[in-house]
Amino acid sequence: MRLRSLLPLMTVAMLAAAPAGAHAGLTVGVSDQRAEAFANPFYPAANLTVARYIVPYDVTSDPAQTVKLEAWLAGAEQTGQQVLMSFEHSRKDKVRAGKLPTPENYRKAITKFKAKYGARVDDISPWNEVNRKFDPLRGEGQPTWNRPDIVARYYGVAMRVFPKSKIVALDVLDQASVGATVRYIEKFKAAVAKRKLPKVKIWGLHPYSDINRFSTKRTKAMLKAIGKGEVWLTEASGLVQFGKDFPYDEQRAAAANKCMFTIAKLTPRIKRLYVYGYVGSPAFDSGLVGADGQPRPGYTVVQKRQAGPCRKP
Repeated sequence: MRLRSLLPLMTVAMLAAAPAGAHAGLTVGVSDQRAEAFANPFYPAANLTVARYIVPYDVTSDPAQTVKLEAWLAGAEQTGQQVLMSFEHSRKDKVRAGKLPTPENYRKAITKFKAKYGARVDDISPWNEVNRKFDPLRGEGQPTWNRPDIVARYYGVAMRVFPKSKIVALDVLDQASVGATVRYIEKFKAAVAKRKLPKVKIWGLHPYSDINRFSTKRTKAMLKAIGKGEVWLTEASGLVQFGKDFPYDEQRAAAANKCMFTIAKLTPRIKRLYVYGYVGSPAFDSGLVGADGQPRPGYTVVQKRQAGPCRKP
């Protein structure tokens, strides 16, 4: 039995209650890599009921990553979260990070994952942010960035290994210029059809560029390319600080989070929103709370599910 089933009924009711600002049918949660997010004293009041974690596909053979995963799962269970696990490249070293496993090796790896952690995981994303170009010097991005064909095969494998789970078939980033993303979606759909794989029921979108440039056009383009199916915004957030284009500004990030909720209202097909991330960090700061654990203005926006205009403040 999962620990979340033992939570007091009052706590469960508090977590499940959607604030008045949330549109009907939208479930809001968090995507965050740090177990300490769940221990933050303000976490329960944010009414976050689903949580996403990004894990290397070969995590069961990587002790350093296993320790992090188990700590994160413990925190998610203690706070009653429904868990979405998103696989990605190996993190053993930069060389292996840039190599794609064969579909058979991928199957073996995620089958081992299921044997060890399957009872603690609800939903599956076969590969995280597939179209973000891989940078071999930093070991960041994804080696799937130009391989929608193999991503389709991973989707087929995940469907077979996790037949009872909800599967986010494709998880894509909008990017500043959405044209390449649209083409990736179209090629993925063609590969699914060619291989006669199961019909896609759930799509994952990361509308960072739209949210932080106060626009909806990229998300609309992706929705059009996808066609039918349920949509989850598996990563979304207003940026507090990121590079030279987004200097530190908590109020701008809060306004962007309001745009995020407006984007979530574009269609009732958007059923989930995972805010990335909960705790601020130096390199990519989109935290709802700062490094000191105190809520920022964006926390209130998410807590109250406040939608606002997608225009620069």
